[in-house]
Amino acid sequence: MRLKQSSRNSARSVLFSKSAAIILSLVVAGCSPEIKPTYKEKDIPYIIKKICKEEYKLDVTTYRTNNTLWIYAPVEKILHDEYGLKQDKYFDESLNNKLRNILTTTGRVLISSDNAPEFYALVASDINVGIDYTLIGNVLDMKKSYANFIPWTEANRRYVFRLKAAPESIGDKTGFHIVETDIELPDFLAEQIAQRISGRFAEEGLGKNFKVEKVEGKFKNRIFYFDYSIQQTGSPKEYVDIRQEILKIIAYCLLTYDFKDFSGIALKDVRTQDVFDFLSPTALKLIKQP
Repeated sequence: MRLKQSSRNSARSVLFSKSAAIILSLVVAGCSPEIKPTYKEKDIPYIIKKICKEEYKLDVTTYRTNNTLWIYAPVEKILHDEYGLKQDKYFDESLNNKLRNILTTTGRVLISSDNAPEFYALVASDINVGIDYTLIGNVLDMKKSYANFIPWTEANRRYVFRLKAAPESIGDKTGFHIVETDIELPDFLAEQIAQRISGRFAEEGLGKNFKVEKVEGKFKNRIFYFDYSIQQTGSPKEYVDIRQEILKIIAYCLLTYDFKDFSGIALKDVRTQDVFDFLSPTALKLIKQP
């Protein structure tokens, strides 16, 4: 099975919702903000690896950079046999339980640690076909959701998901092909915002009238760049200004994280080559949020 570029583009707008469904099914009973730290910072990688092996019979490899915990899980299969053939078939059913158990373990350990990292990244690799599926989360978001400060539906939108062909992962049971780096907040936000935009135009209501062909975000030289190609295919009941919807999402996300260390926002409509520079961070507060 090949992960074709066209298939990746068509799946991108629904990847978020499918991935969020996996996260939403996490078992969080018994977690509360009153839990006292029981794990030392230096022991976090070892404890996660140990619990995954002893309780779930899962072999994972854990790494720790300055601000990010990396978890590598080799799996036999990621994509469904009918991926690319049927619109509702994406991930293999066996993947859900494995990811749920690893994420449950990660949550248990991180919220009970004395000094958790800022981010965590779970990489599941199909070591037979060569595919990497990466989930990146912010630890503070996790703690807030476990403490019921933010609803789970919103917490799920804050994860960043990546799916890519990775022939170098074939046969890799220990994660030697993974480059462990620090996850930087602005890069995380750029990806999350792009993901939120794709999800917004694919969700019920707008999904019937819009086709998401591309949404990409990056942060460079203190500027957020968002390239998008969203085609209107139908006639919604109410007029939808695509650019304004995108700005609403950007404003909501940056204000939610209280991120101010940037000098501008640049939007580019790939279909029309129209470029819009939104250069005032303070003006974000004036945009009506979703």
